Amino acid sequence: MGLIVAALLGLSGLLIVIYPLLGLDAAARLRRAERELDAPNDGERAAKDALRDVEFDYRLGNLDERDYRDLREQYERRALAALKSRYEREQELDAVIDAQLAALRATNGRAAVRVSPAGTRSAAPSANSANAANGHKPVTRGPGARRRKGV
Repeated sequence: MGLIVAALLGLSGLLIVIYPLLGLDAAARLRRAERELDAPNDGERAAKDALRDVEFDYRLGNLDERDYRDLREQYERRALAALKSRYEREQELDAVIDAQLAALRATNGRAAVRVSPAGTRSAAPSANSANAANGHKPVTRGPGARRRKGV
């Protein structure tokens, strides 16, 4: 009996350690993020549905003209507020994306361009400049020079 309890405790401890490695937590975080992104759209959708309902009730004759106008203005304000908040969120996301792109372009640009001690920019050193720095003659090929096979 004690061996079974010890085995169950050991397995539960192992599951606690392995759980983050299985990626199940990442899937839950992804679902939570999707719900958070859809939540503002729910307010927009609810306001549009309310506008349709008010229009439908007015056409059926369930609402008089004044109530219809008041309700319609109220739901239009809600829909516009939801649209405005979505637009502002999109603008914020665009700014974050632009900043990340600029950072990526800056790091990629630095990797391809080297700065000399004098402060001038140049491309990555060629084989001739590396040979010259090591005291070797630069490799030149004249019009009559032949290439060796396999080079």
